[in-house]
Amino acid sequence: MKPAVRVEAAGLTHIGRVRHKNEDAYLVATLQRSMIVHDASPEAARGWVAGEPAGTLLVVADGMGGQGSGEIASQVAVSTIAGYLLNSMPWAAASLTTSPGVRDSAPSIVGLRDELSTALVTGDTTVKQAGMQTGAPRMGTTLTMALIVWPVLYVAHVGDTRCYLWRRGELMRLTTDHTVAQQIAEHSPQPVDPASALHHMLWNSLGGSDQLPIPQLAKLVLQEGDVLMLCSDGLTKHIRDPEIAAVMAMEVPLAARCNLLVSRANDEGGNDNITVVMATDRAD
Repeated sequence: MKPAVRVEAAGLTHIGRVRHKNEDAYLVATLQRSMIVHDASPEAARGWVAGEPAGTLLVVADGMGGQGSGEIASQVAVSTIAGYLLNSMPWAAASLTTSPGVRDSAPSIVGLRDELSTALVTGDTTVKQAGMQTGAPRMGTTLTMALIVWPVLYVAHVGDTRCYLWRRGELMRLTTDHTVAQQIAEHSPQPVDPASALHHMLWNSLGGSDQLPIPQLAKLVLQEGDVLMLCSDGLTKHIRDPEIAAVMAMEVPLAARCNLLVSRANDEGGNDNITVVMATDRAD
C-alpha cells in the first residue's frame, strides 16, 4: 500500500535591520477534527481526542499604517481568517470530489472558493473595525494564504505578499502583486522605474480603504516533491526569483531554508520586516 502523504511546514519572521517593529504576521496550522471528552467510562477515555488531519493552513500578512497599527492589522487579519476557516471548511479530506463524467478532472472541495473569498472579506471588516477602535482607521494589511488538502492547493491573496511553487527545477509565482506599478505594467508597454514608489503602493488590501478587497483565488493539484513558499515583500525586495528557487530546491529541513532566505535578505540590507513560510510533502 502506498504510504499516506503528509504535509510538513515551517515559518520564520524577522524584524529586519531598519524597522523598529515587526508588522508581519504568519501562521502555520494543521486543521483537524477534535473532541474533548468531559466524562466517560472508563475514565481513561477522558481528555482531548484528535482525528486525522484534514488540511494544512499557511498564512502570511504584512501590516501597514504606521505607529504600530500595521502590527495590529496583520495579527487581527490572520486570527480572524483562521478562525473563520476553522468554523466553516468541510472537515474531512473525503470531501474532495471530482466532476462527474469528466475524465481526469482535478479534485475540488465544493464551495471552498466562496468560503476563502468570504474569509478575506470578513478579515477586511474586522481590520476596519479594529482600526476605528484604536484610532487608526486607515490601517491595513496584505494577506496571502494557502490551504492544502492533499493533493489540492487553494491560494487566496490580497496585496503584495507572494506565494511561490517550486516543482522539478522550475519556480512558479502563483500570485500577482496588487500594486499600482503592476497595474501599469499590465496595460502599458513602458516599464515602471524600479525605484518608483508605485511598486509599494497597493490598490488592494484588507482595511486601508473604503472599498472591499478583491481576492485573487487559485487552485492547483500538487505533486510529490513540490515545495510551496509564502513570503512578505521584505524578502522579495532583496532576493530575486533565481536565488529563491535555489534555496527552495535545497535538501535541508524547511526551517533551515526559511532561515537562509531571511539571513540573506538581512545581509542585503534588511530594510523591511521579513517573513518566510514553506511547506512540502512527506511520506509517513
